[in-house]
Amino acid sequence: MGSAHQSLFERIVMRDRAVLDSGVIFALYFEEDASVRAERAANDCSPITLDLAVAEVGNAAWKRVAFFKESRDASLCSLLSCLQFIKSCTVMHSSDLAASAYEIALENKTTFYDSLFLAAAGQANAPLLTLDRKMYEAAKARNNVLML
Repeated sequence: MGSAHQSLFERIVMRDRAVLDSGVIFALYFEEDASVRAERAANDCSPITLDLAVAEVGNAAWKRVAFFKESRDASLCSLLSCLQFIKSCTVMHSSDLAASAYEIALENKTTFYDSLFLAAAGQANAPLLTLDRKMYEAAKARNNVLML
């Protein structure tokens, strides 16, 4: 197993596949408190995500400009980097996971959006890496989800 200095997260995820939710991908290219943790996680695993991540990171980028007055050009540059990263991932199709996500959403009382990522993790037999504390708390008892 890993050395005594490795965290549980590092022993579970390093070099293995992991599903990254939109928040983790967003934090890779937009300045966030968790950007360093997101970068470490993305570099230490073979990333999987959903096609839904495109819409979610696009919406988050739009919010940065529309509500927080970030530079339009800088936000677009970061968004394009997010989209390039998503293309480099194994991308799962939300429509293939919808029925499973619906059941997960009802069981965990999580949004359907979040439950799609949980369903992806289940199907891929890989942990879901997230920065979403609320979803993590609701889902951790029944799902393979790790809070970064």
